[in-house]
Amino acid sequence: RRDGSKDSSNRRQAALNMHRICGPNQRVVKSFNLHRLTTLPNLTKKEHISSSPVLVRLLYYARAVDSTMLPAINEISGSQASPTQKTRDACTMLLDYAATYPLAIIRYHASDMALNTDTDAAYLVLPNARSRYAGNYILSDTPPSPPAVPTPKPNGSILTVCKTIRGVMSSAAEAETAGVFGNGQEIIAIHISLQALGHPQQATPLKTDNSTSHSFVHANIKQRRSKTWDMRWNWLRDKATHQQLRVHWAKGADNNADYFTKHHPPSHHLAMRPKYVLNAHQVTTLNRILGARVCSDTDRYTTVTSREHLKHQRY
Repeated sequence: RRDGSKDSSNRRQAALNMHRICGPNQRVVKSFNLHRLTTLPNLTKKEHISSSPVLVRLLYYARAVDSTMLPAINEISGSQASPTQKTRDACTMLLDYAATYPLAIIRYHASDMALNTDTDAAYLVLPNARSRYAGNYILSDTPPSPPAVPTPKPNGSILTVCKTIRGVMSSAAEAETAGVFGNGQEIIAIHISLQALGHPQQATPLKTDNSTSHSFVHANIKQRRSKTWDMRWNWLRDKATHQQLRVHWAKGADNNADYFTKHHPPSHHLAMRPKYVLNAHQVTTLNRILGARVCSDTDRYTTVTSREHLKHQRY
């Protein structure tokens, strides 16, 4: 592009997904609500096999381009071992969402190729008392030297992480610290790749919105109930780690990883989607009335016009 930006999409994968797993009778879906996936009887083995390819095909597309699908894929995958009818309904909703936005595009702008990462976590949002963490990775301008707070220019995400924390966390602060640890591990691998490509890196800014987690990393709090964290997350306090990671605090409103950690109302989904992907392509028309599922209730439908969808699109 003339302004130095570049659009990235995966047209072939998107078309393949729509052709193979999205049928012609899809509904317009603005968002997801995947609560209580295990409240109905289990599926038969044949039904289980038929629903499995959904996540396999959409996971690659979500990680490569349309990251807004990752929270739904993460939650559905937790019930794939013993899926229920509710799991299958959630897969159908995910396919409807994919058919509503058949071609997502990420726009990248020219930068100094300096890695910047946001990390966030949600406490006890998954079945069996599990928590989830997320990370949003971009390449932006070179961060200023400490103690100045990094404020990178917005850019397209090169990676979005949305994972379940395996252990049961004892507090929201511990879940946030687990997210800092998990994203820190990812940063090291990206560091090596960028340096091999000829882009040397300073200590990568890692933004968290939890002050307790931030204080733990910098060892400036008096630990009491958090003493058990030393066993799991002590790597974050290592001096060698601080040469590669620069953990700093910022308010949650400025954290780009917050969207991928929890459930949101439809209005928030519509407002936040253009922040991560460009939606210049949509299957609806301006004069057609379609049924749209809403996030608050998976079994209730509301009628909206595609004009309401299109006004939220960024061209």
